[in-house]
Amino acid sequence: MGEVIGRLIDVMHGRLVPLEGVKSVMVHFRDREGEVERFYADVRRLRGVVTLYGPRGAGKSTLMRLMGEGIREVGGFEDTLFVRYSFAEVMIEEAHVSIPGVNEGSVREVINALEDAANGVSLNLSPFGLAGALVKPIILLSRAIRSRAELRGRDNVVVVYDDVDKFLRRYGGYDVLEAIANATADVITEHDAPVNAVFTVSDQAAVAAAGRLGSKGRVYLLWNLPRGAFEDVVNEAAGIMNVGNVDTELLWNLMGGNMRELGILAGNYNWDVKAWLQGVIMRVTAALEGYGRVREIKSISEVLARLIRKGKSAADAYGLGEFVGQPDAVEGYFNLLEENIMIYLGMPGCRYLSELPREPWVGGRFAYQIPAYYWALRAMIERGSVNVDSDDVIKVINKSRN
Repeated sequence: MGEVIGRLIDVMHGRLVPLEGVKSVMVHFRDREGEVERFYADVRRLRGVVTLYGPRGAGKSTLMRLMGEGIREVGGFEDTLFVRYSFAEVMIEEAHVSIPGVNEGSVREVINALEDAANGVSLNLSPFGLAGALVKPIILLSRAIRSRAELRGRDNVVVVYDDVDKFLRRYGGYDVLEAIANATADVITEHDAPVNAVFTVSDQAAVAAAGRLGSKGRVYLLWNLPRGAFEDVVNEAAGIMNVGNVDTELLWNLMGGNMRELGILAGNYNWDVKAWLQGVIMRVTAALEGYGRVREIKSISEVLARLIRKGKSAADAYGLGEFVGQPDAVEGYFNLLEENIMIYLGMPGCRYLSELPREPWVGGRFAYQIPAYYWALRAMIERGSVNVDSDDVIKVINKSRN
């Protein structure tokens, strides 16, 4: 199987993907060898509901899309059937079906039915109706595998519900995700279907909802790109856009391999790091302000003071030394988890598809989704005030380098 996976990865590495936010800039897909190998090793021996989560912009959607497309080109996946539904905010935006080793004309009826299932998903459905619409492809597949000679032997079926939290955010709440995932697990068991139903999510509330499945589900973490691959992408994108003097080390310390934020920097801010970083500071500040409003705390300064008091106590209890915003001391409190400033790494039974970097913004149980959030909060903690700017944050980063 290792040779087949190697060929799949080679195909994926040959693809150009748009830099998010700058659709005209196409960069090479990089890295992810370990993630692909670990993912396929598990889906070949297990079945059930899978939650794939990680920071926004880590590349979950790109990975799932390229894997689905790649297996059509690589021999050795004749036992596989890969279906991906990509969600927009109000409906399924795209349906993609890959059935390696089969003439598509001979199973066109099945493909059409799977693609048509996407049309049955909308904001107008009741929770019961939505659950029924989303499990329909699994029922269709389990019946088709049994009844059609061309599909017999397909014991590695992957159905991806990509960015489902984007849709559910508009739908009205993530409790529906828990109900849908439960219903999906029950259908897989009832039909004895060789299916892994993969829900990709980024929002922490959606992750928590999916995590309540317990033994019915599995949880996987995909992280941002590692440093070497990220710096290669930065240099490639900067070269395409004729941008010189890019400080790749600084960008690593600000973005930690997050492709979404790199696209925002290039597309929305024309590579102006300080202007981009000011937006990051505003996001952290807004999260703290939101915490204060809900709890009727008079000022954001008092919210920060409480965070510092709590953090110092936790850092001392956990033996982390002086409190400077370490993720395991902050623990996602003060609205930082809810606003996706931080992410929880300790989901029960979570399997890490990616190796996490050994950096100060990544702890054992919590991490900042991008390191710029860590440095911004650290600058506030060191100053004792939320009134910091981009220069203050960069000074803190430079001081830590020395």
